[in-house]
Amino acid sequence: GLDLLAGIQQVNTAVDGVMAAMASHSSNVEGRVTLGTGATACLYLLPQILRSLRIRFPRLSVVVSTGNTADFVKAVEGNTLDLALVTLPVKRRALVTTPLLNDEFVAIASRREAPLPAKITPAFLARRELVLFEPAANTRVIIDQWFRDAGHAPKPIMELGSVEAIKEMVAAGLGCSILPAMAVTGPGQHPELVVHPLHPRLQRTLALVMRGDKPVNKALHQVIAAITQRAGN
Repeated sequence: GLDLLAGIQQVNTAVDGVMAAMASHSSNVEGRVTLGTGATACLYLLPQILRSLRIRFPRLSVVVSTGNTADFVKAVEGNTLDLALVTLPVKRRALVTTPLLNDEFVAIASRREAPLPAKITPAFLARRELVLFEPAANTRVIIDQWFRDAGHAPKPIMELGSVEAIKEMVAAGLGCSILPAMAVTGPGQHPELVVHPLHPRLQRTLALVMRGDKPVNKALHQVIAAITQRAGN
């Protein structure tokens, strides 16, 4: 059975290669690309990218799913996803990792709370009620390490998988949080939230990952190019 599964994977890869070669003879960009990413990037980075692709290539379908980095790495390795936009680190020899952007983390609190100090440190937040990402998320791993490096440990009262749910809980005065800056800055910022930088600074790196032997047809090439260009702006 294991030998059969290994053989089927090789056949699938070969078929993908043939399909990519045939697609290169077409002047149209069409087909289906599957992309996995975290909720934050899906909400605050991808919409403009997908809209631009839809306008330019009406016959191109980009199917997006949200989840955690670890699950998407496995899916890309298993060839059930074409590529993933995830938070580093990712350590897999079979995958090609392309860092795209560094996203700063910030502290958020409700405007109803007492004014926060000028410097939001691990020591300060360790004494506060916190609403954080669920433990399985790479983003949460990075946040926990920020606390550990300062000799502290967070004590969350809520652990949620939705960045929008975290923002609403904080806005209601139920605790502070740490979120990627892209989720709470720019147009549409939540009116009931205040945003402060962290000391020491904390950031994450978002990267595209895909199989090293993945055939890149025209459709996949355009999706990669659009994400890369947008992330660089």
